[in-house]
Amino acid sequence: MLEKERSYLQNMEEHGAVHGWVTPLSREDREFLAYFRSVCKRYNIVPSKATKLEYDFVTRVAESEFYLQQANG
Repeated sequence: MLEKERSYLQNMEEHGAVHGWVTPLSREDREFLAYFRSVCKRYNIVPSKATKLEYDFVTRVAESEFYLQQANG
């Protein structure tokens, strides 16, 4: 990432923190979202177009596998 972009994002995060915006995702949250996307790809499910049943399925699979890896890792 370019230094200018990084600086801009950092300034926006600081501005958001001062004004009560939502905090940035934690490292674990980012890792879970990446894992969730991989589970969606594995089952060929597009989250924005998924039915409730499909979305619940990939969410449960991702949570189960992700936190099991965390416990065993």
